[in-house]
Amino acid sequence: MLDQKLKPDKTHGSHRQSVANLPPSPIADGITNEHRFSTPQSKNVDATAIEQELKAAIEGEVRFDDGSRALYATDASNYRQIPIGVVLPKTEEDIIQTVAICKKYSAPVLMRGGGTSLAGQCCNVAVVMDCSKYYNRILRMSKEEKTVTIQTGIVLDDMRHTTEREIGLTFGPDPATHNHCTLGGML
Repeated sequence: MLDQKLKPDKTHGSHRQSVANLPPSPIADGITNEHRFSTPQSKNVDATAIEQELKAAIEGEVRFDDGSRALYATDASNYRQIPIGVVLPKTEEDIIQTVAICKKYSAPVLMRGGGTSLAGQCCNVAVVMDCSKYYNRILRMSKEEKTVTIQTGIVLDDMRHTTEREIGLTFGPDPATHNHCTLGGML
């Protein structure tokens, strides 16, 4: 169990502490918080600057608070990596801007689906993008071509029920998490 005291962050007036600024504290066999909750790619990332620039540039939600970061720190596995922040894009342009801003600050980016992975694929010390709230529509269906064009955040069952009802086609893979996994996360 970690026993870290948070000090007020003068920038935000809260008890927020950046992932990169956790004090080294032995956990076991020389592993420290610094190693556990950061990566070489995230170590010197300016989370505050990224947050401010994202809030000014995108329509979607920008969440860099401790609660949101904790919610996105895990998936259906036992892995836990606290993200730098979370973005819920509303548009394709939001996704493009988020990637561009993260590139500007050399911040890693991770696209996340429904969080149903069992091996930690959607956990990382990165700016996590979750498209399931807003970017989740069917854009085009073609019975003749047997194709569907979607946004990445659509839940498998939502797409499947619509295509079965409207064009008589279904999607073959049937994972146990079909009612809450996203198509983007499956790819």
